[in-house]
Amino acid sequence: MIDLNEASIGDCIYALLSIQSAPVFSEIVKVLVDQGAVEVHTDMWGRRVVLAQNAYWKEKDAKKGKLFKIEHNYKKWAQEYLNDEETETDNRIDTIHNGEPEERENQREDLRDSSVQTSSKRKQKVVRKSSAKERKTKRNRKARRKKE
Repeated sequence: MIDLNEASIGDCIYALLSIQSAPVFSEIVKVLVDQGAVEVHTDMWGRRVVLAQNAYWKEKDAKKGKLFKIEHNYKKWAQEYLNDEETETDNRIDTIHNGEPEERENQREDLRDSSVQTSSKRKQKVVRKSSAKERKTKRNRKARRKKE
């Protein structure tokens, strides 16, 4: 495992990646001290962010080491985010979107709405083509021969 205080841009390390079982030779592009990780550039996998626990100076140590993973709890994070967030939209919610009927001043609109009738839909007829007719041949096509 590397020490982030000793690591600098341009150093070469061996990194353990989740997409490959063998350690990958890579070059440090950026040191992320606050996150405990380094950004590396590999020939095969491009730029990746690797935790300090998954980065080694020697290939021999990297082969012996195990891949360290962080489990994310996104449900907990989302709940904390929603609890901390102050919603200003609650004061501006429109009654139409909440499903509450709006009170009307004019009664003629109510009469007009009740007199509208919907017509019933007709049942569609199923039209089937008869299979007895043979297809007409088009130009540039060979005519079918009937088996005898």
